[in-house]
Amino acid sequence: MKSILQTGLLLVTLTIFCSGSAFSAETNSEATPQEVPKSFQLSLWHPAQIFKSETSITGFRLNLLYGMNRNFTGLDIGIGNKVTENMQGLQFGLLNSVDGNQSGWQDGIINIVKGRSVGLQTGLYNSADELKGVQIGLLNVADKNAKAFQFGLVNHAGKISGVQIGLLYNSADSLYGAQIGLLNFIWTREPVRFLPIINLGF
Repeated sequence: MKSILQTGLLLVTLTIFCSGSAFSAETNSEATPQEVPKSFQLSLWHPAQIFKSETSITGFRLNLLYGMNRNFTGLDIGIGNKVTENMQGLQFGLLNSVDGNQSGWQDGIINIVKGRSVGLQTGLYNSADELKGVQIGLLNVADKNAKAFQFGLVNHAGKISGVQIGLLYNSADSLYGAQIGLLNFIWTREPVRFLPIINLGF
């Protein structure tokens, strides 16, 4: 009797284990297509697009109105271009937004990188958490560290090594480089935080 119970328990355990393995394999096989980058994406308005937003794209993406994908590498064109992780390549649109890091060129009315931007941003409003490159626009912002050149009407950076040329206003928490503009501020410098026209930080 005891051996029958042990055998039955063993069979039940094996059945559960095999079922779990099969379920896991099925789940993984369903997730795999989303993890493989696709070479082309066409989007009308997310979620009305060929591939889901969780899919990464390596190649070309055309967003007729607004498109969203996980990672993107290549040429991204549209009215609203959204990447939820990292982007490498060229992004042209009215609104370009990257939640992670960006390397390449963003050109649009509004360009936003919530991580590190390496390369070029050109637009009316350019923003990056960290910047290593160039921003050209009316309003340029690098929230944290920047090894950069900013050219615009108004420029702001956290800790910047480089040059700010702002026709109206330049602002930096700390600066190793030069500010050229009407109003120039280095907020952590004592006792003189403001100098007009040219301001140098070392």
